[in-house]
Amino acid sequence: MPPKTRKAKKEDVVEQDEEVAEEILEETKPAKLPETDKGYERKIVLAKAGSLPNSRIIKLRHPKEGCALFRISEDNFDEILAVNDGHRSFFYGESVIENGTIHVFAPYNPIFVCLPYLEKTESKLVEIDEILKDEQYEDIKELAANRRVLRVLEAVCDVKDVLDVKLVRLNREKMLEWISRKFESLKKQMESDAHKSLLDCAEAYDRHVFTFLTDFLSPELSQTVKNHLKIQEATSSENVDMSMKRRATEEDEFFEKEKPVAKKPKESIQTKKLQAASKGTKSISSFFGKKAN
Repeated sequence: MPPKTRKAKKEDVVEQDEEVAEEILEETKPAKLPETDKGYERKIVLAKAGSLPNSRIIKLRHPKEGCALFRISEDNFDEILAVNDGHRSFFYGESVIENGTIHVFAPYNPIFVCLPYLEKTESKLVEIDEILKDEQYEDIKELAANRRVLRVLEAVCDVKDVLDVKLVRLNREKMLEWISRKFESLKKQMESDAHKSLLDCAEAYDRHVFTFLTDFLSPELSQTVKNHLKIQEATSSENVDMSMKRRATEEDEFFEKEKPVAKKPKESIQTKKLQAASKGTKSISSFFGKKAN
């Protein structure tokens, strides 16, 4: 075998270097990113600690209007509120949660959901299964089978056991008294955040608090509760916040006097010449006027 020339040795070195480079590139090549599994989308949830197990998400008719999502379990009933500004994501460990919507599980009294159904049958005692039914939102039956819901309904209903069957009928007087207590409780909770101008006027503060209570009531029931609570209509003068007005001071009056007087525009040289030439002459309209006798 003939000995290798210098050129052949150089080619072997280049080949070895290329092989080593390819091995290094293969080892340092980034791993393929995992594809997104649409069936496993993570969400940010704020809820009471330890309350998520054995919970179900249901869709119900909202007592005010439309529909809403609720979380129900044997011990909890919450409305699910979505908070999202449209431009938010979260880092979680070494991954990113693209959807930055925060789902808040806010405690919600199930009585408010049941009231529209109870009003339809308030004239007679009926089983709860016959009251809480809705062809459009069938999940309402979840409330009929929930022991906690049946227990709290006694605050606004007459309940009788007939042959081991529990019959329910809305008691309007008990309902209005129960809502009144909720209203008073809400007033106390909102005092710390209320503006001083509202606290100084009891009627205005009652109106302010009542607007929050109406988010839990149907429009028809809101009017009934408004009359029961004797919520007064706002006066026209109340639309102006007098605390925001500022009295005029001596300094204001001084600046009022010092306001510059509007100057007349300067007259051109041609205008001044015409005015000088017209002195002592009569206007053309004087030749057509009546002459004095």
